[in-house]
Amino acid sequence: MTSAVPQASFEVRSPDGSTVRTATVSGAATVREQADPVAGVRLIEFVASDLRAEPVRIRWTWPAEGAATLWRATQGSQRELPTDWGAHRDVRSVRSAPVAALVKTDDISPLTVSLSSSVRGCDFAVGVNEETAEQLVELAIEDVEPVDGQHRFTLRIDLRGLHFAAALRGVTAAWTDELGDRIAPVPEVARTAMYSTWYSDHQHVSEQSVERHAATGAQYGCSAVIVDDGWQTDNTARGYAYCGDWEPTSRTFPDMAEHVRRVHEHGVAYVLWIAPPLMGRHSKAWDRFKDQTLGWLDDEQTTVALDPRYPEVREHLLECCVRPVRDWGVDGLKLDFIDSWARKNPPPAPDGDCATVDEGVERFFAEVRAELQRLRPDLLIEFRQDYVNPRLWQYGTFLRAGDCALDAVENRVRTVDARLLAGDRAVHSDMLMWHPEASPQAVAEQFIGVLFSVAQVSVELGSLPPAHDRVVRYWLGFLRDHAATLLRGDLLPVRPDARYTQVAAISAEETIVAVYSNPVVRLAEPTDVLLLVNGGNEPTLLLDGVGDGPVELVVSDCSGVEVARSKTTPPRGLWAIDVPVGGVARVERV
Repeated sequence: MTSAVPQASFEVRSPDGSTVRTATVSGAATVREQADPVAGVRLIEFVASDLRAEPVRIRWTWPAEGAATLWRATQGSQRELPTDWGAHRDVRSVRSAPVAALVKTDDISPLTVSLSSSVRGCDFAVGVNEETAEQLVELAIEDVEPVDGQHRFTLRIDLRGLHFAAALRGVTAAWTDELGDRIAPVPEVARTAMYSTWYSDHQHVSEQSVERHAATGAQYGCSAVIVDDGWQTDNTARGYAYCGDWEPTSRTFPDMAEHVRRVHEHGVAYVLWIAPPLMGRHSKAWDRFKDQTLGWLDDEQTTVALDPRYPEVREHLLECCVRPVRDWGVDGLKLDFIDSWARKNPPPAPDGDCATVDEGVERFFAEVRAELQRLRPDLLIEFRQDYVNPRLWQYGTFLRAGDCALDAVENRVRTVDARLLAGDRAVHSDMLMWHPEASPQAVAEQFIGVLFSVAQVSVELGSLPPAHDRVVRYWLGFLRDHAATLLRGDLLPVRPDARYTQVAAISAEETIVAVYSNPVVRLAEPTDVLLLVNGGNEPTLLLDGVGDGPVELVVSDCSGVEVARSKTTPPRGLWAIDVPVGGVARVERV
């Protein structure tokens, strides 16, 4: 049952009724409040007939005393409380997502705002209003998937005061319900470690190097090899002027089908990089499509973004994506640079069959999914941050953290951010790399930073020194053995304003806590099996709340070698445990 709300405004009211603000609405839309069975969550439904003529704009202020940061779908390293004039984000189907959560230093979110998965394009802002010292929420909805000629969407306002991760799980649960069976299935192989050629080979990749990586990667438990940029060009200048045809270069990949068959002999899947929006001046496709683009992507004017509103452009790109699966036998595609289609002010719509670029993008992805899943039902499709919009759940099967080479801290932040908004999508790390002379602890740090995601590795595994080899095998095994908890347990990150000082994953079997910059671990309730991972720089962790009674304590170093074992009864209050940097302490009740 729904109850009508007066046109052009509605009330935002705290659960106890102590705070009330009026939200104003402009634009041609009917506004109705939906009944929600969850106390403290407001659902406001909007129905517009034509958003192209005028966006629907929603505006209100809300007090958020104690808020320390604004959690956003795409924020990078910035963890500030933005001003209202600096908070605007252009959200598209292929960039960011319509959600934001204010978070206090105790990890509680006093306000989480989101729009339904039907929204394809909007301006989304939550920021400090200097005049009122409150948070100003300003939303402008510009593109919504039409149903029966109507543009229907829902505004969700969560005022329950939950842990911010729980509040975001509520958002992704709502998106899951809305999308239903349109969500692409995730093959289990997408939740297992993979090898990527990018940092190890860059554009110097060849069939020999790929087959070498596949063979050695399989020995370390990697389920797939991801062949990145370079297979389609002999030019190694790191540019994209030769993109657009998506055909293998005969010099380094003379027989793609036979090469893929040899990779499969190692028992690993083959995922191939393609950047559909990109077309370079030196491609064969240039003369055909140079007048059907969204504009230049570089100052040198060598590469453009193709315009997916043209049916013939989508037909060309569909063939480029289908050919590797149909003719060469690859198992999946890494579809990259799709945020190049996220244009705020694109050229006027052509005489095609799409009113907006986002509609053209989604038509293309729908055609790709339909055709490729017909050929291979367990197809793998990788997207990358910041392609985190729930609308892409219909097409992709795993999401990789944005590029952050060698940066274990940023890899931690990006994988956790992605996990919080991914629903059941598999989330992968950016490719792990390290210097050949790095300490074993530094190698372990790379894995601990991405503990709550699927690891992608991009170093020469066949050339690892023994100390590195032991660390890599141990942590890939740890990720595999505890995947049920790490990837599907309840994720509870701590202090997003400080880039996650600790992260916990909790399942029925165990609790795993990674300690990064705060050595004091406080358990909400005792657990039978606790794993403490020391991702910080001090060899002592402090544990509180382990409960009464004896436990067995087993401590291992960064390569999994046991360094201490004892049975003890923990003291009340803080219990100091010596754990080597990069090591693990297992606390099990006996």
